[in-house]
Amino acid sequence: MRLRQIEVFRAVMLTGTVSEAARLLHVSQPVVTRVLQHAEASLGFRLFERVRGRLQPTPEAVALYGDVERLYGEVERVRRVSESLRHKGAGRLRVAATPSLANPLLVPAVRRFCARHPETQVQVLTHHTDEIVDALLSNQIDVGFAYAPPRHEAIASEPVAAGRMLLAVPRAQPLPSGSRRGVLSMQRLMDRPFIGHDDNTSLGLLVRQTLARHALEPHATLEVQTYSLALSLVDAGLGISLLDQFTALSADATRVMLHDIAPALPFEVQLLRASHRATSSLVDDMRVQFAEAAAELSASLAARLAVPVVSFDH
Repeated sequence: MRLRQIEVFRAVMLTGTVSEAARLLHVSQPVVTRVLQHAEASLGFRLFERVRGRLQPTPEAVALYGDVERLYGEVERVRRVSESLRHKGAGRLRVAATPSLANPLLVPAVRRFCARHPETQVQVLTHHTDEIVDALLSNQIDVGFAYAPPRHEAIASEPVAAGRMLLAVPRAQPLPSGSRRGVLSMQRLMDRPFIGHDDNTSLGLLVRQTLARHALEPHATLEVQTYSLALSLVDAGLGISLLDQFTALSADATRVMLHDIAPALPFEVQLLRASHRATSSLVDDMRVQFAEAAAELSASLAARLAVPVVSFDH
């Protein structure tokens, strides 16, 4: 079926008459009749039977209609993008971030971006790092944000934010005060319920290596796959957890206390894109908005940190 035939077929399915279909499509009734006849001739079967003045779809038409609706949805999407491109060159942006970056950073970045580009169609996704890389290579997204991605010759990356790991503690179960210098040994916390991470990313590796290097074995009663879920469990009073700075700062300050760690466990957030594709102005602006969202959230860090500092070296 040609696109015009699909459009007419869908209109008749929706309205039930040639006259209403013609009105919906802003064409004459003879045009609708003629296109339908050509569609049936090319398909080799009838699409409609006339029953009491209305067009009753045949079983073949009903079977065809589901695929037509899906196709029509894609056509409409292309049409919207085309309209967007015609007005101010707005276009479309497809952006993804890892789950731990989505709520604290990607959401405010997208809010800023949409305020600046109200006509741009934005698709927002959450993927794990390897999925972001695959989506960039297959041209399913335009830009991604992740912690220290794996090296790939076809993926370009650049730092857009930096942070460090923090210890999140239920406010109802505060840490002891520590020494006079406001420092508490991590060793003293190993008998507390600890929320661990089934995390093979750079952050998960950083935490595991640090604990192993200091011969620390937390009493891990819970294990999760995302830092956002770990924070929710801390909020529920189920244990303490090492979280990335941005997830930790999204915590409810009345329920979760944040403690600095010494020595610091720093990390970077990277912008990822396919190196063989040109960078659009929309990607450039999303980078700016993401970086500003990270800077704004990081500015609240000093006020959120509680004493004591938790040290791996004591």
